[in-house]
Amino acid sequence: MEPPEDLAKFCEAAKKLGAFESKIISTDNIVINDRTRLKCQYGCPFYGRYLTCPPFSPTPEQTRKLVDEYKWALLFKMRFSSAIREGVFEGEIHSIKNMAMLQKTAAELERQVFLSGYQSAFAMACGPCLLCDECTLQPGTCKNPSIARPAMESMGIDVATTAEKAGYKSKVYTSITDAVDIYGLVLIV
Repeated sequence: MEPPEDLAKFCEAAKKLGAFESKIISTDNIVINDRTRLKCQYGCPFYGRYLTCPPFSPTPEQTRKLVDEYKWALLFKMRFSSAIREGVFEGEIHSIKNMAMLQKTAAELERQVFLSGYQSAFAMACGPCLLCDECTLQPGTCKNPSIARPAMESMGIDVATTAEKAGYKSKVYTSITDAVDIYGLVLIV
């Protein structure tokens, strides 16, 4: 089944906001599993440090229920140079500036989708929020509630497999000279 034609305008909106690529996907292609969130808990230095990450973000079980309420989503990819000195991971694979840009883009796309009549639009990003120097860690006290969105992986979404099902090639980054692809997702209808 093909997505409604009017959803294609959101792919163009994503590109205008800096997305490298974007496409409308069926929510049947969103892969949710418990082990993805487990990787956040055991292995990610940001676990428990941001309201957009576990244990504050929705669980995989909650995410399955949420995604089941939608039929279509906008998956967008942003590409960044990784040779930025403000790295937050060992090897400086991601940068604070890029992660904040992803949050802002996801939130703006959600806003545009909402204003187009899809009132239940909901955006997610990848990785920690990084909009603030330090997270309040108190639900209900976020300094950027209109922008901060949960990390897909924190909710149990297997981002790499979801991207591959959408036709994108997934890659493990091992060098600071690699360009980095990070994803955002907006549930539409």
